Amino acid sequence: MMLGGCALLAAGPARAQYAAPGFPMLPQGRLPVVKAPAKLQSPILPRFWHEADPGKLAAGRTEFFAFVSEHAKFPDGAKPTAAQPRAPLPTGRLLVRVLVRPDGSVRQPPRVMRRELALPESAYPPSAIQALDAEALRVLGALRFVRSKSAQDSLIVPMRFIEQ
Repeated sequence: MMLGGCALLAAGPARAQYAAPGFPMLPQGRLPVVKAPAKLQSPILPRFWHEADPGKLAAGRTEFFAFVSEHAKFPDGAKPTAAQPRAPLPTGRLLVRVLVRPDGSVRQPPRVMRRELALPESAYPPSAIQALDAEALRVLGALRFVRSKSAQDSLIVPMRFIEQ
C-alpha cells in the first residue's frame, strides 16, 4: 500500500482535482458548451373536438395530427442495443390522455392510458417501453390550443409507433 502511494508521488504532478467531503469540485478549465435541444412548441391549434361544422372538425383534426406525426419520431431508446441485439422492437399504439386547460395549455404531464403493442409488454425491455412513453409525452406535452370559456377538456390521442 505504501509503495503504491510513493509511485504516485514519483510520477509527477497529478491532474486530478480534490475536494473535501461535502464541497463541490470546481473545474479548473473551461467546460464544453452543450446546447440543450430546443423545446418543442406547437402552433395554437383549434379545439376541433368541439366543432359542430364537419368541415372545421376535419380541418382541425388534420392540423392536429399533422403536427403530432411531424414531430413524433421512433425513439432511439426503444431500439435494440448492443447489449441486447435480439430484443424485439416495440411497435404498436399508445392511447394518451391529454387534459387541456381553459387557457389552451396542456396540463403536465399527459398520461398513457393504454399500450396496444405487437407483443405483450413483458417481451420488451422496460427501457424501450419508457422511451415510447417519453416520446409521446414530449410531443403531446408541447401542444397548445385556442382559449375556451369551458372548463378543462379531456382528449384521448392515439399515437402509433412503427420503425421505418
